[in-house]
Amino acid sequence: MLNNSQIVRFFKNQTIFLTGGTGLIGKLLVEKLLRTSFDLNKIYILMRTKHGKSPQQRFDDFFDSPCFEKINENFKSKVSFISGDCLKPGLGVKSEDVDILKKETTCIFHIAANLNFRQTIKEASYNVSSTKEMITLAKEMENLKIFAYVSTAYSNCLKSHIREEIYPPPIKAQAFLDLVNSCNEDELEKTLLPYVTKWPNNYAFSKCLSEDLIKNSLTEIPAAIIRPSVVTNTINDPVPGWINNYHGFVGVAAAGYVGGMQNLYGKKEKKVYLVPANFVCNCILAAAWETANSKSVKVFNCVGKSLSLERLINGLNSLYWKFPSMKCLWYPHIVIIQNKFWYDVKAYWTLMLAYCIDFIFFCFKNPVGATKTRKRIVEQVNVLSYFITHEWKFDEDRFINLWKKMGDEDKKIFPFHDSATDWDKFFTICVLGVRLYLFKDPISTLSKAKAKFKILFALHYTIVAMFYYFLFTVFKFLIKQRLNSPCRQELLVWGVLLALRRWVASSYKDEVSRPWIYAAAFLPWANEHCDQ
Repeated sequence: MLNNSQIVRFFKNQTIFLTGGTGLIGKLLVEKLLRTSFDLNKIYILMRTKHGKSPQQRFDDFFDSPCFEKINENFKSKVSFISGDCLKPGLGVKSEDVDILKKETTCIFHIAANLNFRQTIKEASYNVSSTKEMITLAKEMENLKIFAYVSTAYSNCLKSHIREEIYPPPIKAQAFLDLVNSCNEDELEKTLLPYVTKWPNNYAFSKCLSEDLIKNSLTEIPAAIIRPSVVTNTINDPVPGWINNYHGFVGVAAAGYVGGMQNLYGKKEKKVYLVPANFVCNCILAAAWETANSKSVKVFNCVGKSLSLERLINGLNSLYWKFPSMKCLWYPHIVIIQNKFWYDVKAYWTLMLAYCIDFIFFCFKNPVGATKTRKRIVEQVNVLSYFITHEWKFDEDRFINLWKKMGDEDKKIFPFHDSATDWDKFFTICVLGVRLYLFKDPISTLSKAKAKFKILFALHYTIVAMFYYFLFTVFKFLIKQRLNSPCRQELLVWGVLLALRRWVASSYKDEVSRPWIYAAAFLPWANEHCDQ
């Protein structure tokens, strides 16, 4: 079957230069190439020193990931590392390595990027400058056939309808880089404020600039820009559920899994676009094959399938019950809160609770960390809130045409367009993937985890009951002096609590005022039936 694959034949004798090779998509790309394209020449991966490990040390550990378990040891020799750093001029690559890359490289896959949504403008500028350095290097490669760049579907998120085209940025990439190089951090923030103020984060802004840079600089080299939406675990290949980071949806799923995220601010009806990581990998390889035959820049919106936020969270909650983890810190259950004020109130309350937990741990000389974890989760929700309170329409004409152009063999080897996604199966794979690959919690602990889950469930609702009883007692005490009838006191207090509960459960902002109408209508009835 591999011999009949057009994509496999395209990568025969090719030499790949890859940035971001140690990330989720990068590792899947290396794995897929080694497993399907036996006749490729070489894969060079740009690696930098990180967390105290040298490029050599990181490369020695590269194949330890579970995603490489299907790879024959003999094919691993086709992969080498190039010492460098995307944060440095010239990518920090030695001159002798530059000469090798210029002479041998035929395909570039530029995936490396800082994915932190809270990064400063200065930090985000490296996403743009590294792209510029890659373009400069690409222009000097004699045998280069394709320049593939991984962007994001939200690179132009200020538009509600996103087509497969490159939109003009608010400021040209070169002008942006000139400002970064000539201004200090404070001056840079003030100067660029008019350009970035509407963007939800600097990461998306930097991707918009990078796309424009590719469009204007790569006029003679075929270039493919792949825009994935929210990338999740692998759905089946090479390992079901594999994941190695906490970005996006995976971070929400993981935080909810351990009980660290009880509340999520968002709109229930808003659509969330999810795409499995292996689908993104396959789309990149297919787009490189198809675009190499043209002399233009092509954009592919690889956004996967959409479902409502409510459907997504309900799916996760059902699986938290079915496959609880021993890593649970509290009862795992996520509630969507659509009122921002009430979400802020509950976020403050849970933060105070985290302080109390840390204080108790400190008194018993145990490690503390609940407050730090809670703050990190709140920050994660805040940066994601823009994407779960807004909705987009994505054009996928070129993406779909790419799929149609592929032969039957290629569709089996490199699937990326699945119109019949089984969401229940998908959620199960994602949750189990988080459990196995992020929490390192094997299925063998499931029975003990279920017992722990029952205890946390009982403890959670005991505290909730105590909280509402506390509110009941406070309201009753406050009105005791003005209402002498015990019956009237009870009815009024429960009426106020009912109104408060109805407000909490409000689905839309225009319903917020309704509970007080209910309470106002309830009080005359109480007075009439409780007269002494």
